[in-house]
Amino acid sequence: MAHAKLEREDSKRGGDRIPLFSRILLTTEGGQPVVEGATCTNIGLGGLCVHAASAPDPGTPLVIEVRLAGDRSFRCRGHVRWSRVTLHPELFGTPKGSPDDAHFGICFDGTSTQDLLPIARLMVAREEARHRGRRIRRLHGLPAHA
Repeated sequence: MAHAKLEREDSKRGGDRIPLFSRILLTTEGGQPVVEGATCTNIGLGGLCVHAASAPDPGTPLVIEVRLAGDRSFRCRGHVRWSRVTLHPELFGTPKGSPDDAHFGICFDGTSTQDLLPIARLMVAREEARHRGRRIRRLHGLPAHA
């Protein structure tokens, strides 16, 4: 797990992320849906990125529920850290409501190390698969970074 929390100088985020394309359920503390049809695009130990038809305002508190690989689910509290609308209404008119009109980052709040274990396992499994692929390429005389 040495690679799970690798800090990079050129990145503002607090740790590595791995791709994860999964539907995500975002609700308020009372259980009201915040964004319909949202999709998680990457996840890390500090948060995740979401693409949706609309984006909540930064600072909005959320309850997050996402299905991880291996049919594990991850549920926690968080807040919207940043949001961007990809269509500019002044140039193209109002957003059309397609799933990629907006994307935003969610920061996990108050999650313990125990709560983050499903994400850490996912990151370790991805790193092990990457190393296994490099070994196989070397055995077959192929470049390691192909």
